[in-house]
Amino acid sequence: MRINPFHTTTFRLTVLASLVFVLLSVGGLRVLYWSMHRVFDTEISGALDREFVDMNVAFGEGGYEALSRTVADRASPHDDALRLYLLQGPDGTLTGNLTKWPADAPVSGKVADIAIDHAATNARVRVLSFNDGSRLMVGRSLSERDNFIRIFNGSAAGIVIADLLLGIAVGVFLARYGQNRLSPINVRAEEVLSGKLSGRTKVIGEGGDEYDHLARNINAMLARIEQLVDTVRGVTENIAHDLRTPLNRLRGRLEVALMADRSGEEYRAVLNDAIAQTDGIVETFNGILKIARIESGTLKVAQTPVDLSEIVEELVDLFDALAEDAEVTVEARLGDTPESGTGKFVVFGDAHLISQAAANLLDNAIKYSPKGGTVTITAAHRAEGVGLAVSDQGPGIPLDKRAAILERFVRYVANREKQGFGLGLSFVAAVARWHGAKLLLEDNKPGLRVTLLFPTNSGEQS
Repeated sequence: MRINPFHTTTFRLTVLASLVFVLLSVGGLRVLYWSMHRVFDTEISGALDREFVDMNVAFGEGGYEALSRTVADRASPHDDALRLYLLQGPDGTLTGNLTKWPADAPVSGKVADIAIDHAATNARVRVLSFNDGSRLMVGRSLSERDNFIRIFNGSAAGIVIADLLLGIAVGVFLARYGQNRLSPINVRAEEVLSGKLSGRTKVIGEGGDEYDHLARNINAMLARIEQLVDTVRGVTENIAHDLRTPLNRLRGRLEVALMADRSGEEYRAVLNDAIAQTDGIVETFNGILKIARIESGTLKVAQTPVDLSEIVEELVDLFDALAEDAEVTVEARLGDTPESGTGKFVVFGDAHLISQAAANLLDNAIKYSPKGGTVTITAAHRAEGVGLAVSDQGPGIPLDKRAAILERFVRYVANREKQGFGLGLSFVAAVARWHGAKLLLEDNKPGLRVTLLFPTNSGEQS
C-alpha cells in the first residue's frame, strides 16, 4: 500500500523544522528591522539637533536677516533635497523650500513626524520660535527610512515564503526518499504477514546508513524466523511421525482387548503394557522439556564432585539385561589412574545429568550395534581433561551428518527404522554445554565413538 508523502512522519517533521526555522528567521529579521529603524531615527534626530543649534547661532549673530540668508542658502535646490526648511517672518513672509506652513506642525521646541506638501511627502520636523515673532521649521525627509521599510518588508515576506516553500519541497523530497527506502521493507513485512518468509530486503547502499542497517537486521531476523519456523515444522513432523506408531500400537492393543471377554490377568497385562507405552511417550516430552530447560539456563542444580568410574560401573550393570536381549556385549574400561593413585576419575557437575547423558549414549550404542557386537564405555584421563566415552560397532554416522545429528528430533536417515525420537544426542549435547564440556563424535572403525570431555576446571562452572 502506497503511503501519501504528506502523511509521512518525515514530511511532518521537516515542515515542523521549517516552521521553527521560519519563526527564528522572522525573529531575526524583526531584530534587524528595529535595529535599522533605530539607526535611521537616531541619524535624523541628530541632524535636527545640529540644525537647531546652527539656526540659533545664526539668529544670535545677525538677527532675522542672517537667519533668513542661512535658510535660503541651505534650502537651495542645489543642496540636499532631503533637508526641509520654512522660515515665517514677523510680517508673514515665507522663506525656504516648503510652500506653506503645515497645519499639523508641532509647537515650538517639539519634534514630530508629519505629512508635508513636498516631494518627500513625510518628514520629521522641529519648530523654533524667536523673540521677534518669527518662527522656523527644520525637517528631514523620511523617504529613505520609508523606502528601507518597504524594501525590508518585501524582502522579509519573500524570505519567509521561500523558506516555507523550500521546507515543503525538502519535506516532500525526504518523505519520498524515506518512502522509497522503506518500501521494500514494508513489502517484505506484508509478505511475512501472508506467510512467505523466503523474501529478503535489498540493501541499496554500501555506506551503511540507518536504512541499510535496518534492512540487514530485517534480513537477519527473517532468516532466523525462517530457520525457527522450519525447525518447528520439522519438529512437528517428526513428533507426528514418531509418535504415530506407539499411539496407534497403544490404541490397537486396547481395541483388541475390548473385542473379546478376557480374564482379569489378561486385562491387567494389557493395561500394564499400555501404561508402559504411555510412560515412553511422557518420557519423550519430559526429555524435550529438560533439554529446553538446560539450554535456556533455567535448570539450577548444584555442582559436586562426580566420580565417572562409579557411573560407568552402574550403567554397565543397568544395561546388562538390555544388551543381552540385543545379543550385544557391554564392556567397562577405566583408563590410566590419576597420579594420586586413587583410581578415580573425578569431574565437577551434576551426577544425575551426566548419568542420563551416558545412559542415552549406551542406549543408542546398543540399539545400533549388530548382533554379536561390543559396546564399550570408558572413563579416562586426557591431556585436555577427563573423558567419558561410549563406542560401538554399528553403522556409525558420516562426518557431514555429525553436526546436524545433535539437533533435536534429527535422526540419521539410514537408521530411521530404529525406534526412537531423535532426542538422545541432543540431550547429551545440552548436558555437555551446561558442564562446559566438549562433545566429540569420532569414527570407531567400525562404528561411532562419542566422548564427553570434561575440562579439568569444570568445578568452576556455576
